[in-house]
Formats: sequence, structure tokens, C-alpha cells
Amino acid sequence: MLDLNNRPGGPNLIVTAKTAHKVHFLDAETLTLAKTIDMPGSTHELALSADGRTAYGTVYGDGIFTRRINPDRRIVVIDLPSQSLTRVIDLGETYAPHGVMMDEAGTLWCSAELGNAVLAINPATDKVQRVDVGSTAHWLAISHATGKVFVSVKTDFVVVIDLARRAIVDRIKVPHLTEGLAIAPDGGTLYVCAQTAAEFYVIDARSHAVLRTVPVDEVNAKNPQMRRVRVSPDNRYVTVASHQGSHAAIYAADGVKPIASFPTKKGPMGFGFAPGGERAYLCCHDDAVVFEFALADGQITRTFPTADGCEFIVAYH
Repeated sequence: MLDLNNRPGGPNLIVTAKTAHKVHFLDAETLTLAKTIDMPGSTHELALSADGRTAYGTVYGDGIFTRRINPDRRIVVIDLPSQSLTRVIDLGETYAPHGVMMDEAGTLWCSAELGNAVLAINPATDKVQRVDVGSTAHWLAISHATGKVFVSVKTDFVVVIDLARRAIVDRIKVPHLTEGLAIAPDGGTLYVCAQTAAEFYVIDARSHAVLRTVPVDEVNAKNPQMRRVRVSPDNRYVTVASHQGSHAAIYAADGVKPIASFPTKKGPMGFGFAPGGERAYLCCHDDAVVFEFALADGQITRTFPTADGCEFIVAYH
């Protein structure tokens, strides 16, 4: 089953450089820069439309969580064929939007930190529906197979929203405060990183049972810290980045067995996946560099620089 938010990599790359208020476009084969465009503010994360022609980016505002500077209220709309900013969606309130995903019905979902909510946005009309989650929503993941949105709210539970009813149906208790989360491409397994322990959780997306706790073998473990997780589009690999520890790890999705781990440049954040399924990318935010690495063994194959604050990368067709 194709996950709209985790498609097989294509020949083009788009990278957010949030601190510089830029977005880069590159050739995925050569890693040469094709174009850079200005953003109206600090653009953090991206989601692609179903037809792959449009990217929607959250304009969070400057600063970081708990130390926001001029929090924002906008979603940028980027035309991918022309590599241009076409318009901006105003969310109506200053929410500091961050995580963003697209559902199969064409609704754009994003976290609304300052509203303790997630937002369901109709890109055709710009209509916004708010779903209160009771705490600071930072990331979300959509399971189309189960019809659910899972929301990380920096507490010791994950909020579950019914996608069709746009209502909370559960809260999944986990041992530690949550950070990054990701859904497997088939929608059946949820992965959630802990903030206050070097570990992540494997959760059944249907029953909400916590199936196992997986340690992250960080050389320089620091807690609390931002940890992020992604699953490869072919569901073979799970990748985890530890931001303050400058560390990344790769696991086999089958059995969640460790494959490799490696030190990174400062501030690793978003992962992306290259064409062919054998390599991945990692944005090292604080040092403004992207690593390309082999998923089979963690070997760094290439790097390229970005403008300040690279956070999110996706390879698209």
C-alpha cells in the first residue's frame, strides 16, 4: 500500500532551510543545486499533494519549541514543476504549525502548537477545522489503513484521532515523554521516540498495544532531547536521529533489530529516502549539511551543504 506521506524517492530533492527562510531544489542523482527560493518565514516541514505537484510547508516562526520568536500562522504552497511559491494559506490564528501530513481525501493535517490542537485544512478552500488535543501538538502521523491520526504531544501518551470523524478516540500511554513518531507504509505499526530516555516504542496501530521498547545505543546519551524516527517506503528499515547527541541509528523493520549507528554533524533532524530504496538522507540542522548514507550499513556516501537550518528533505518525482 502506497503511503502518500512516505512515497518511494524520485529524481528531485526539496530541502527546507528554516533558519535562512529558504527552500532548496536539487538533482537527487548528482546532488547539484537547481534552485533556491525564499520563504515568507521559517518553514519547517513539508507534505506533498496526492498528484505530487504541490508541496505544503508549515511556517512555524523563528526560534524553537519553548523558545519561539514571532510564532507564525501560515502554510506555504509550493508548485513543484516550476519550483516556485504560489500562495500562502492563513490559518486564522497564531498556532506555530509544525508537523504536516496529507490524507487520501486531500485534507492537509498539521500540528498547532500554540493552540494545543491539530488542524484539518481544505487546500481548495483554505477552510480550517480545529481538533483540540489538550496538550502541545508537535508531530503527527496518518495511518490510512486504520483511518487514524496519531499525535505526539510531548507528554507520556500519544493522542489518537479518528480521521473521518475528526475526534479523539484514544490516548496511548507510553513510559516516557514523546517526541518524533512515524507510521509504517502499510499503516499497521506506529513508532514513537521518547524524549527523556534513549528508546523508542513499537505500537500496534489497530489495537494501540505497545508491543516493545527498543533501546537507542547512543554514544553520548543526553536526556531530555529531541529524537526523530522514520520508516523507509519499502518498510525494510527504521531510522532514528538523536538531535543533541549527534547520532543516527538504523534498524531492520523486521524484528526491529539494530543494523548500524553512526555519529553525525551537529543537530540531526529530518530523514528522507533516495530513489532505489538503498540510501537515505539526514538533515544536520545546526551544521547546515545533509548526509546521504547507505541503509544497509550506515556508511556515509555523500554530503552537501545547505543554507542555515536544514530540517526536512524529500525526494520526489
